[in-house]
Formats: sequence, C-alpha cells, structure tokens
Amino acid sequence: MTDGAFLLSINGQLEWVDYLAGAGSVWHCKYEFVAGPDWTIISGLEAGVTQIANIVRNGAKIVFNFPIEIVYKSSNPFGWPQIVISVYSGAQIKGYGRAHVPIRPGCHDLHISLSRPQPSTLLGYIGTFFGYQPELLQPKELLQPKMLATTAGNYLIRMICQGEVKCSMHVLTQNFTTLGYDAGKTV
Repeated sequence: MTDGAFLLSINGQLEWVDYLAGAGSVWHCKYEFVAGPDWTIISGLEAGVTQIANIVRNGAKIVFNFPIEIVYKSSNPFGWPQIVISVYSGAQIKGYGRAHVPIRPGCHDLHISLSRPQPSTLLGYIGTFFGYQPELLQPKELLQPKMLATTAGNYLIRMICQGEVKCSMHVLTQNFTTLGYDAGKTV
C-alpha cells in the first residue's frame, strides 16, 4: 500500500457478562464498531448480535464466546474505532458499555463496565416498579446507540454502573509505523 493509508485488523470475542443484580435467565448482547469519518471497513462485520444464553442461577457469569472480526483502512488515526455493547435480559436492556480498540498491536483483555440509564422523572421511577426500564433509542436502521461513542449530550444522561463485559481482542496493524505513528511496544 503506497496510498498513505494503514490497516487495522481486530479479531477476538465477547467472552462473558458478569451481572450481579437478579434478572431473567435469557440473555444476549449486541455490539457495533464505531469509527471516524476517515475509516473504511475492508472486511468483517461492523455490528452483530450474539446467541441467546440461558443461565440457571444469578450471580454466575453469562458466557457467550461470540467471535468478532473486522478490518479497517484509514489514512488518519482520528476517530480510532470503539466497540459499543448493549446487554439484554429478554427484551429489557440491562446495560451499555463502550471501549476504544487498543492502539498497540497484540492480545488485549478488555473489561468493559456496563451502565444503564436512570429515569429522569417521577413517573419514570414509578414505571420501574412495573418493569419499565429507560433505554437509549436510535433510528431503526442503527443497531446500537452510537451516541455513546461520542461526547455529544452524554452529560445529560443519568446512568448507574452495574456489571461488566469481558472482550478479548487481537490487534494487528500494517503500515502504521511506516507512516510515522508510534503505538508503543507490542504486548
């Protein structure tokens, strides 16, 4: 490649969800990669949904081991990719999480904290007693709330932290150092 671009390859898996509060026994996750305007997907999937996992008792890790794979091409590191994850129990949202893809090549274990929106009105709090859970909404063509990957208006959302997702990633770059960028030592 002599066009002034570099490649970023991400392989890994969404390993498990650790969610301490009592909830249903049927779980699934949605994920989406979000990157800046100069990033182009060469191969792989930008978004996906895991299989459904049934758990017998609460407090145990919910194991998915769901593979993720994507390759980007870019000429600018601005807008470095992030992964946005939504965790559901049945049809009810249990948490959102996000993390930047590590810039260093190598194997990385990411422990992504989950947070979920809190009601903003008294009526919203009363609704939680009847099973209503506030959720971030996006247009139907979007799988995930991409707004979590930006800072636009996020300070207006009241969230509570609860649980975490473990995601392992193997990161490879090509032509990154050739173009003068330094990612540090490989892991």
